[in-house]
Amino acid sequence: MKSQLVSLCIGSLCFVGSYSLNAQESWQSQLVIQDESGSLTYKKDNDGFVIPDFSQAGYGNGKDLPVVSLPERTITLSPLEDKEADNTQHIQKAIDEVGKQALNAEGIRGVVLLKAGRYNVDGTLNLTYDGVILRGEGNCFSDNDSTVLYGRNAAEKAKRLILMGNSSAHNWGNGKGDAQVNIVTQKVMPGDCSFQVEDASAYRAGDLICIKYPTTTAWLEAVWYGGNTKRNTDESKKWKTKDIDISYHRYVTKVEGNMIEVDAPVFYALDVQYAQAYIYKIPNPGTIRHNVGIENLHISFERSPENSTANVDQNCIYMSSLENSWVKGVSMSGFVHAGIKTTSTTRSTIEDCYAIDPSGLCTGGTYYNFENYHRSQLILLKDCYARNGRHHYISNGCASTSGIVVLNFRSELSLAQAEGHRLWSQGILFDNWTELGTIKSNAGKIGMYLRDNMGSGHGWGGTNSVFWNCDVQDGAIYLDKVPTGQNYAIGCTAKTIRRYRNNMSEYTNGYIEGQNRKGLQPASLYEAQRAARGISTGIMSEAGREDIPHIVVETNRVRVKSQKDAWISIYTTHGSTVQMLKSSSGNWVESMPLNDDFYVVRVQEAGQKAYSRKVLIRTVGK
Repeated sequence: MKSQLVSLCIGSLCFVGSYSLNAQESWQSQLVIQDESGSLTYKKDNDGFVIPDFSQAGYGNGKDLPVVSLPERTITLSPLEDKEADNTQHIQKAIDEVGKQALNAEGIRGVVLLKAGRYNVDGTLNLTYDGVILRGEGNCFSDNDSTVLYGRNAAEKAKRLILMGNSSAHNWGNGKGDAQVNIVTQKVMPGDCSFQVEDASAYRAGDLICIKYPTTTAWLEAVWYGGNTKRNTDESKKWKTKDIDISYHRYVTKVEGNMIEVDAPVFYALDVQYAQAYIYKIPNPGTIRHNVGIENLHISFERSPENSTANVDQNCIYMSSLENSWVKGVSMSGFVHAGIKTTSTTRSTIEDCYAIDPSGLCTGGTYYNFENYHRSQLILLKDCYARNGRHHYISNGCASTSGIVVLNFRSELSLAQAEGHRLWSQGILFDNWTELGTIKSNAGKIGMYLRDNMGSGHGWGGTNSVFWNCDVQDGAIYLDKVPTGQNYAIGCTAKTIRRYRNNMSEYTNGYIEGQNRKGLQPASLYEAQRAARGISTGIMSEAGREDIPHIVVETNRVRVKSQKDAWISIYTTHGSTVQMLKSSSGNWVESMPLNDDFYVVRVQEAGQKAYSRKVLIRTVGK
């Protein structure tokens, strides 16, 4: 215990010293000011907009993920003895059994634990029950230490190895529901959580509502019919009223007279001069699934010459009609369309997930490592990594996608931008995005900009979105100011930050501040906004955490300290041993230099179950 206290004190001293050293170089944005207590003050830009509060994104409106330990409610499986057998029904039966359990006070039914090994999955696993968690052991490519779900019959169209939630995407009423009433506030601004309605008598705290801002010709004119450069000469390139669906999934938190307050802000100005906004109660909220989780496993797809050029909507995990759910510690490879795709999903978290090396035909509609599709709102992607995709992150749900936070994302070897992709996504925060290693020839790496006539006439990709403290090395950030809105790049490192159509005078840059200037404070906007709301930041402790070996990743090597004498194995994610080390109780041991790659560090202490962790090694300080 004493040594643990000493380590904590040393860590604190290092932090204070580092902060003091950098204090002279630190700076704050003119738009977001943090005082010594952590409170935030937001300043209006020249157009009267403020940067919204994104802290409601994620599980439980920004809370840490729960740590679920229910041994009495856990069904444990191992792969079928026949190595070539299909495990789909084997696993599905366990999921269905746990699904019969009653929900506990925390909204959990139980856990299906898949022991390490390879599970061939020829069909789709359906996690369609509230409160069911599918958990594996480890998340690397090797089935020696990890749970690997191996999708066979990969040529099947629309293959989803795992469906989380309800297969029929909940439509939030398609613009209609009970107690419909107009909003009478003349202009509800981005970041606002309250507004006046004509008559709030039918509403109570806790009601689930949709805030709707219908598309009108007046609004289309205000946004240049999508901004496409051919809109004046090609009628087909103009946005139509049917293309745009600005809507927000919200809970009422307070009703006072005719003033209604909701649990999260809107991310676009609801201006009565262009359209009449209104609210209604969302019908059939029971179709949404809650507290569904996937943890600690690897998913890959079978590939053969016959299907290597497949172009199908094939996803490792498809999250549909979900709320307060999560995917954590999952790695994915070999998908065609997306590693994780969300639709009709809100207030959920994707954390510590890796989507790498997609396969099949690389073309439009494929190689989206992480994708938020229609009606994806208030979702947090935290500490994720993508490699060799086209769009490593993509907001692809048009105007019904908003309030997304992409935090501490690591991107490597992307073929195209991570971006707001089409038709007016709103309120996307890229917070500490980092490009790693070599950048491929396409110079643009992240963007909120005019997608112009690409695809189906994508037009404006996104509005009222923020790039905060991002680093794209020598790449570009495409940043357009959009009519009736704004986009921001603050404290970002890039060769260039500029509008996409830089040769056309009517298109202008978004808000740019502190380009290539280090030391932005707060370093993370999302975490500062969470802290300002009184939500603790940091990692929730796990049961028995003090017994887990310490593994520290450094530039080109790892250091390990175990509680007992131990053998330490370092091997590739494909199972090839790279180094073997021996450590004595309580002492640090350091590996030999390692190359850029993923590795698995396995610590075998005497008399203890082996502990494995996947790490990413870089030979430069990125």
